[in-house]
Amino acid sequence: MISAVDVEADTPVTIEWVELMPEHLLEALDNLPMLEHDYSDDAVDPFTDEWNDPYADAWNDILTSTEVVTRYADTVIRLPGYIVPLDIDDKQRVRSFFLVPYFGACIHVPPPPPNQLIYVDEVPAEVNLRVEDMYTAYWLTGRLSLEINSHELGTAAYRVKMQTIELYQYQFDE
Repeated sequence: MISAVDVEADTPVTIEWVELMPEHLLEALDNLPMLEHDYSDDAVDPFTDEWNDPYADAWNDILTSTEVVTRYADTVIRLPGYIVPLDIDDKQRVRSFFLVPYFGACIHVPPPPPNQLIYVDEVPAEVNLRVEDMYTAYWLTGRLSLEINSHELGTAAYRVKMQTIELYQYQFDE
């Protein structure tokens, strides 16, 4: 789904995660072959220099790309996702987090590509997000900026100044 965006508007634009990945990277993903796993006794270990996979560089380029979609810069967006807590205060409230497209992202290796991670900081105390909330899907609304933020759990190519966060509920189009 591609949305028309009025960058001056403060009305949130609901987007999907795929809209944050540049088109040429999506096409590259579609054109890469399926991974094949060789578990035979004479298979080459993929963690050695002897392993030669012609597509490994292409996969790595996509999974580490910080290229972004600029049309949403400085736009108030609304996007569903899960939180990955990054900073927690002494009352166990989440102060900053990554918003990720699926449950378990950043906890399992590798993390999503940077253009599929959103960094959120300055979480107001009254929001009262807790570590255990990472198992819950949310709608995040806020102003999107193109800003790289790195953490030991991953690198985000986007940042959102949060306006609201609410429990996710699927909405059927009528």
